[in-house]
Amino acid sequence: MAFSSFNAYGTSKNEAGQTSKPIWLGMVAPHTVGGVLPSAFIKKGALYEAGTPVNLNEGVITPLVVFKVVSLTSGETNDTVVIYPYKAGDVDIVPAADDLVQKLGATFAATAKAAKVIAVTALTGDDAGKYSFTVAHSATIDSVSEGDLLVFSASATAGSSKSMKAQPNGYLYNDIYLGDLEVASASATGAVVDFHGAGILVDFTPASAVKDQMKAAVPTVIQKRFPDSAFVTIS
Repeated sequence: MAFSSFNAYGTSKNEAGQTSKPIWLGMVAPHTVGGVLPSAFIKKGALYEAGTPVNLNEGVITPLVVFKVVSLTSGETNDTVVIYPYKAGDVDIVPAADDLVQKLGATFAATAKAAKVIAVTALTGDDAGKYSFTVAHSATIDSVSEGDLLVFSASATAGSSKSMKAQPNGYLYNDIYLGDLEVASASATGAVVDFHGAGILVDFTPASAVKDQMKAAVPTVIQKRFPDSAFVTIS
């Protein structure tokens, strides 16, 4: 059965139920004022899970989008970067032509070289599920290796010492699932947690890939993991 979460609004031929994920320990008190998703994130079938790193700014909640690097191949004119897409439920989010991307640093505040995307290609065969994109060799990103993460840049131009876009300042409190809603009529709201002493099971969330950066950015949400015997705080 197709459905959306309680905080996604719109029209659908078949809509029911809600999703949830038990990642919070104790009683959670989200930020007093929540927000709405930007229109670019309103996609049929999209799921933004509880615990997703987000930027809350002036009533807008922007999820952190990261692309895991498979490889970078240098060329005389263009460099080719192969990545895994950001998975948001049934939706693949990938860079588009003219987007600017850069390597994620040890913290969200770290700057890096930004490069403008020229073209994006969905790969096939043994590489199905991956995407490649090209950037100018003369204005490429910082050197990356397999497993590094790329993020969107806040800069409008390629070059060094650029900041990343929409630096996370909290965790998404609840799942946002767009389900079968028609995009033209849909909207979605959410709440953000930026203080929670009881803890979040960070390894069960999309924040797991950037938990060190999140710990630095939002130290007032205590990260915990779930070993065999007890909850422990991540050191």
